[in-house]
Amino acid sequence: MLSRKVIAIAILSTIACTQAGIADEGFKSSEFLRLPVENQRGYISTAATAAGVIANLNRKGQAKCIDDWVGLHRDGGYRPVMEAMKKLPNYHPMAVTLTVIEKACGEFKYAKVTAASP
Repeated sequence: MLSRKVIAIAILSTIACTQAGIADEGFKSSEFLRLPVENQRGYISTAATAAGVIANLNRKGQAKCIDDWVGLHRDGGYRPVMEAMKKLPNYHPMAVTLTVIEKACGEFKYAKVTAASP
């Protein structure tokens, strides 16, 4: 049986990756920057929320940092992420978003969880 943590991570990853219909691995930040501002903000907000929920299951202090980071940057359109995407146009927007959040709040390295064999 899968743990609640594994299920939560799977669900949140799916939500984050499908936000605005942009789950393609070949999707680049340069393309993301051409999307409407509302889509950009929604995508980054969803990714940050998912990261915060996952962090909350693993490291409460990191989750608070992510919540504070969102509160600080939401009204400004997540400027640190947008600036990073301009500098890294060939990287996937999810990778850039999570890297910026990691830089601010610490790495997303948690204890390994393995699913039971069938």
